[in-house]
Amino acid sequence: MNRPVSKTVLIILLVVVLAVIGFFVYSHRAAKVTPTQVTENVPTPTPSQQWPSTKIKDATVKDNTSYYTISATYPIVKDTVISGYFKKYVDDSVAGFKSDTSWATSDSADSAAAGQLTLNITYTEQKTDNADNYIFSNSSYEGGAHGLTATQTFTFSPTGQLISLSNLFTNGLAGLQTIAPYVASQLKSTLPSTDQDFVADGTSPTAENYANFTVQDDSVTFYFDPYQVAPYSDGLQKVTVPVSAFKSIASLDIFSTK
Repeated sequence: MNRPVSKTVLIILLVVVLAVIGFFVYSHRAAKVTPTQVTENVPTPTPSQQWPSTKIKDATVKDNTSYYTISATYPIVKDTVISGYFKKYVDDSVAGFKSDTSWATSDSADSAAAGQLTLNITYTEQKTDNADNYIFSNSSYEGGAHGLTATQTFTFSPTGQLISLSNLFTNGLAGLQTIAPYVASQLKSTLPSTDQDFVADGTSPTAENYANFTVQDDSVTFYFDPYQVAPYSDGLQKVTVPVSAFKSIASLDIFSTK
């Protein structure tokens, strides 16, 4: 004779069945979770977080005495570290100028020459899709036959990283071995009357020779101050090197190689 199933047993069986059903439902839903759903709350950069190198205003430095006149302008940008690069450059330039012209305060100084000493620092900005370039021009007269002109460049990525010379190439500074012949060839064609040794020395593949540059989407432009690759009378020289000239070693983070 079969005994009736007790209420206790029925309750236990019901709990077990519900637990099994719940397990399969949970497993089925978990299997449908996609990577997009898992990472959908990860923050992504917004336009306001881009270009920390964007200028807010200009800062000026002026100092006038009976011996010299100093005028310098540099940008204050969104990022204080980047602003610090510019301020340090100007401060160092002013200090160097004052040191180099300290002769003007001596008793034997030519008062006429001393009164004409000048330092003028200006800048321009060139922004592309992948880089923000600041080009400083440092013009000074410290006595002698003529003044001096020097260039200083700073290039930043959209996220505010300073782009160094070695960042341009996948093989670092060794990349200069690839572009130096191209640069020398361009200068020799535009400066045919210049001593070729002058050009060869100034374009040899060293970090010092290629320290100043600006980045475009599909090229890089190098700046050569007077006396580096040609006489003072020829002035500042610039050579733009297309990515096609160094495509195999061009940094994909900086240039478009399509």
